[in-house]
Amino acid sequence: MVFRTCSHRAALALVLAGTALTGTLVASGVFAAGSEPLPVSDAAAPSRALSDTRTPDPVAADALKLEAKSAETPAAAAPASSLPVSAKAYASADPEAGIAFPLPDAAVSPVAPVPELPDPARAARIAPDIDVPALRQAIDAYRKGKVAEGDRLRDGFRDPAARALLEWVAIRAGAGIGFERTISFTRANPDWPAGPLLRRRAEEALLIERKGPAIVRAYFATSKPASAPGKFALALAFRADGLDADAAALVRDLWRSETFGRSLEGKVMDAFPGVLTRIDHRFRMERTLLKEDYETAGRAAAFAGGGYATLVRARRAVEDKSSSAPSALNAVPPSLRGDSSYILSRAQHLRRTDKYAEAAALLSVAPTNPEVLVDGDEWWVERRIVARKLVDLGDARTAYVVAGRHSARTVEKRIEAEFHAGWIALRFLDDSATAGRHFDAAAAIAETPISQARAAYWQGRAAEAEGRTDASKAAYERAALQPIAYYGQLARAKLGRTSLALRSIPELDAPAQVAFADRFSVRALRMLEAASLKDLALPLYIDAATKLTDPAELDALGNIAAEVRNARALVAIGKIAVQRGLPLDAHAYPTIGIPAYEASAAVPLVEKAMVFAIARQESQFDPLAQSSVGARGLMQMMPATAQRTARRVSAAFDQDRLTSDPAYNARLGQAHLGELMDDWRGSYILAFASYNAGGGNVKKWIDAYGDPRKAGVDPIDWVERIPFTETRNYVQRVMENLQIYRTRLDTKSALLIDGDLQRGAR
Repeated sequence: MVFRTCSHRAALALVLAGTALTGTLVASGVFAAGSEPLPVSDAAAPSRALSDTRTPDPVAADALKLEAKSAETPAAAAPASSLPVSAKAYASADPEAGIAFPLPDAAVSPVAPVPELPDPARAARIAPDIDVPALRQAIDAYRKGKVAEGDRLRDGFRDPAARALLEWVAIRAGAGIGFERTISFTRANPDWPAGPLLRRRAEEALLIERKGPAIVRAYFATSKPASAPGKFALALAFRADGLDADAAALVRDLWRSETFGRSLEGKVMDAFPGVLTRIDHRFRMERTLLKEDYETAGRAAAFAGGGYATLVRARRAVEDKSSSAPSALNAVPPSLRGDSSYILSRAQHLRRTDKYAEAAALLSVAPTNPEVLVDGDEWWVERRIVARKLVDLGDARTAYVVAGRHSARTVEKRIEAEFHAGWIALRFLDDSATAGRHFDAAAAIAETPISQARAAYWQGRAAEAEGRTDASKAAYERAALQPIAYYGQLARAKLGRTSLALRSIPELDAPAQVAFADRFSVRALRMLEAASLKDLALPLYIDAATKLTDPAELDALGNIAAEVRNARALVAIGKIAVQRGLPLDAHAYPTIGIPAYEASAAVPLVEKAMVFAIARQESQFDPLAQSSVGARGLMQMMPATAQRTARRVSAAFDQDRLTSDPAYNARLGQAHLGELMDDWRGSYILAFASYNAGGGNVKKWIDAYGDPRKAGVDPIDWVERIPFTETRNYVQRVMENLQIYRTRLDTKSALLIDGDLQRGAR
């Protein structure tokens, strides 16, 4: 049995399990008639499926070795980039919630941590019927690319769930498993978590093995390709069948939307000469320029000709803050100075040289057509920076124009843009009617708790400013429906509510629990946990959390993570569920992530709920977390800060213990929080901002925006005026975490967010 999934996500897998594709594949010679690929648990070897008679294309294979990013680093922990595409889709809806897969730097374990060896007693309790050493040995073989050895070890397992798990590991490792073996697995396990990765592996194999057009078109009969190799393979199949127009359209889409390297680029251009136009090359150049992929952009510019290479050089000089930026911009021919990348680069350079009015003037007349801009989200980022600085400079009118003329593309950025325009109109132009229209626009597309609560709260503020009491109260009521969101909590406080009322889910009944526990996917998770292979278990947890539709089953999934004390997985499951509108509030805020630690009397004691609130945001309770700047462990302590704090509390400093000893890290992190609370006279806002951005930046913000501890400075506005997006989001997330952890830890049940924002007031 497998995880139950949303019907639209399972459509492809169900078709693969049916007769339509099988019949086509048999007719095409992939499978012998009457010898369909057997489930992994029954097939002794992949040779049961006959291979396509075509020989693999060594050039295509070589290209894909360069283009396809492996989901696995051999003999090491899986990097964050290997996490499922499906989870990324949920993350993209509202990254402020902290659901970002790949996980942010601060939550990514080292690429090759010291392997955790399984405790035999623990392993026997979690998965009593599995040979853990043999399982780890087989997984290690696959991850090192030793397929034959892995297969031999896999065949020693009689448990079909173990065999399915090992086959997934082999496919995931990108070890050349092949098309037939990959789709055999998906047919036997149509709803196995990490389906998008399995699909990508199959699409890569279609191109590498040069499958015939009938096979390729049958595979894509019910869904579109999800990767560059898949699109290229289908385009070749269309052309082979005489569907030149379909092939050309797909090639243009591939060229404009996918990222791949020089080798596959050459294959595409050689296979489809004359299909790609200067417009296509220019679009690819613009898109990759905005992603700072200068090598790809440079090649696209060369294909486009006509001086486009000067745009690439100018953009790179500006992004790199090079002293050559002015001359690089001046070198762009006048005929190309109306190009969107030139306008954006010029505006960015003006802003970076403190010419904000000139940058704003340029952005105010810039094109807004999405086809011209290529990536409206990147344009919005520049507009946001300029608009916020103009507010600082006292020119809110121009700031509103810059923000209001956005062409943001994704829901996340559109909501952010509408919020900024509305906030500027309401708080700096005293135009509540205009502000309300922008907040209404944000509310109309908001899908996640954070976005819904923010839009509704500010709808309430705008209506309140207009004296529309009933409309204001109704908006606050809508925001209050999201008790785990910062603005939902503020709305509840506005309404006089004193608790959070976290939501709960009825458990599965006993028969359903037994059935759930018997699923191959669930048993595979237990095997990975028993083997202490959390890096492999995490993507399975994440993808399952995106697929399951029954809240009770999601709760059961979270219970597995809680049982094995995998707090990092529990946070991921809970966050994804909450973002999907499924009330897994308790799982999203686990209380198992921090071991007992010794508090020091040398610094002010901070409440335990605050330590949990910080650790959840900093590392998602990953004790091995290391950021790109060197912050370590649960509380993401910088070694220098940890060393200074250790001296303050008379503790021996050991840098290695920051990641090897979670209690040690929590002790120093709690002490450092106490130091910051002391430094800022008890202000939670300033302490949280300082923990993230440093005290020097916080002092600058106090100089610029006033002291939120003083009367006359609105703390809500002060937080919104923090110029660093990361820190602004951080303070809000930690503040909301704090309210929830007080409830979860039973230390304080009252909602205190209003008071927390005012702490330290003189």
